Amino acid sequence: MSRRPPTAIDQYEALSIVVRLVRRNRARTRPELGATALLGRTVISQRVEEAMDLGLLEDADTGPSSGGRAPRRLRFRAEEGLVLSAVLGAAALDVAVTDLDASVLAHRHLQWPVARGPEETLGFLDDQFADLLKERDPGRLWAVVIGVPGPVEFATGRPSQPPIMPGWDGFDIRGRLQDRHGVPVWVDNDANLLALGEARSTGLDDDRHLIFVKAGTGIGAGVVSRGRVHRGSKGAAGDIGHARVLEDNSVMCRCGRTGCLEALAGGWALARDAVSAVHEGRSRFLAEIHRATGEITPADIGRGVVAGDAWCLTAVARAAERIGSLMAALVNFYNPDCLVFGGGAVTGGDTFLRVVDHTVRSRALPLAAADLTIRASVAGDTAGVVGGAHLAVETLLSADALAAWAPAGRPSAVEPARLVGGA
Repeated sequence: MSRRPPTAIDQYEALSIVVRLVRRNRARTRPELGATALLGRTVISQRVEEAMDLGLLEDADTGPSSGGRAPRRLRFRAEEGLVLSAVLGAAALDVAVTDLDASVLAHRHLQWPVARGPEETLGFLDDQFADLLKERDPGRLWAVVIGVPGPVEFATGRPSQPPIMPGWDGFDIRGRLQDRHGVPVWVDNDANLLALGEARSTGLDDDRHLIFVKAGTGIGAGVVSRGRVHRGSKGAAGDIGHARVLEDNSVMCRCGRTGCLEALAGGWALARDAVSAVHEGRSRFLAEIHRATGEITPADIGRGVVAGDAWCLTAVARAAERIGSLMAALVNFYNPDCLVFGGGAVTGGDTFLRVVDHTVRSRALPLAAADLTIRASVAGDTAGVVGGAHLAVETLLSADALAAWAPAGRPSAVEPARLVGGA
């Protein structure tokens, strides 16, 4: 029986595999590509040539020889394009420009309340993006990515009833940024980008599973399963901050419901309780801060933990136990390899992680927790913007995306609505 001739999809699937393997250093020579991708020598040669024509690969040097002429190593040309990436928080944002390897070329952490609304915030981002591109060729821009601290309908790029983002519900962030920059745009939940950034920065194998918990002013989680972010049917997966963990109608959350995890263990909830502690004379450390500034922030509580303040230590330990209790249930349900924590709650010494670790391991099933790694994020402050860059580049280098833009030779030729998938 004769083999059917290769189709365009076959061509771009092979092209995507070749570029992805080189980009992620899984194969560096043509023989390695053939062995890893299980593709013939002719197919590998043709796809490498196509990738070179697109400016994505180049011959770099020669690899070790096993006899005969040494094979030429291939290099992914990360400098071929740029990605603008931003992650918004409740009170601050990170903005960066990266290359196609998601290496950060410039990064800024700026104070900015997301409650100022979409028009002001996106206008501010426009100015930051323009500054980051000022000394770079804007024609090399491939994509824009933005992470927001609330649920996002990933297919449309619109926030969906975000509790701490007044005025953002249903706002067409993707359309606004697309009109401004003329390139494909992705909008995602901030915890999803943090999870992807952590997974890629630490080289998490594609057969492993990670849950990233952002425990800062609010609480959220991102799930990476077999190399891809799990978003659920509407993009709401991981919104653990509004899981009901206390049958007490007196504890009101910012979402309008009661008994939410975030209303008990989020940074804003701890700051709320800290003011009461100051008024009741239970924390001299925080009382001095309140007297000087007139307020208490989650960061102040972290500093109190480092200073050994008894109220701060107890409050953070109680929050860690509540978060750990919910995570134990998720460990039983999802059985991840790795449970990673980032955000302000883990910056004040080891109290938070120590209590979380003990709570999860004592309440999860022994089998689920047997080989579980529980640790703080190692990706650092740029994890979210790095995750955003990986999301954009990996999607644009997928087979479907390549089939859409490779004939024209530029990713900006792609309609963003066709690229709602992602890493």
